[in-house]
Amino acid sequence: MTKKVTLRWTKDREFIAYDNDEGGAVGVTGPNPSGKSMGASHLLLAALGGCMGTTIIAVMHKKRLNIESFEIEVTGEHIDKWPMTFTHYHLLYRIKGEGVNDKIMETAIYLAHERYCTVSSSTSGEKSYEYEILPAEAPAPA
Repeated sequence: MTKKVTLRWTKDREFIAYDNDEGGAVGVTGPNPSGKSMGASHLLLAALGGCMGTTIIAVMHKKRLNIESFEIEVTGEHIDKWPMTFTHYHLLYRIKGEGVNDKIMETAIYLAHERYCTVSSSTSGEKSYEYEILPAEAPAPA
């Protein structure tokens, strides 16, 4: 299976990346960004978080859990010499939803990391994670 994106230069060190398969688009910048797009290394962190997150949400939906909110903070540590390779990724998950517990989160993270997240399996560097299960909102009185 092949996936393809096309990047079109817009100006300076800015590009728009187009998803040839699904039709999405995102801005990509080099150093000194204009504030309109993300740099490529930040997009890599976003891709890792997005891939892990969409898989975790799929697991939650399969278990018929109602997720109220879900946030992922991805931190990448890299060496200080070019090409500034990432050596460690840390993902912090904050999730709120009725019925979410440690076992479900551990299982969802495992499945995302070990089986389903292409970005996780394609990136070198150690990966660590932690999660916070936030209290679900109480149902409104009838």
